[in-house]
Amino acid sequence: MRVIDFGKLGGPVYVGRPNGEEARQRLNVEELDSAPGVIDVVIPEGTYSINSSYFLGLFGPSVIHFGSEEAFFEHYRFRGPSKDIDKVHLHAERALREQGVLKLA
Repeated sequence: MRVIDFGKLGGPVYVGRPNGEEARQRLNVEELDSAPGVIDVVIPEGTYSINSSYFLGLFGPSVIHFGSEEAFFEHYRFRGPSKDIDKVHLHAERALREQGVLKLA
């Protein structure tokens, strides 16, 4: 099983698109998008914030790749505090809403 553990990405505050993009490269998320099965994404207790810019840098292209929130969250299974999971869903929605902007950024 493949796991992305936010606890290993720094934190407890995850901010900035460049930081998310750097994490995307380091974790080879592009390859994980095509990997078979489910990828677990663990958000540890004590996480203070995952802002939309960081999420969009890390997962924005993936959400667009999958074409829908449902498909994205079927492949990437997020586990953690409900407040963080709720935010992640809002960020994924934003990625789809602003996908033209993301491609240019």
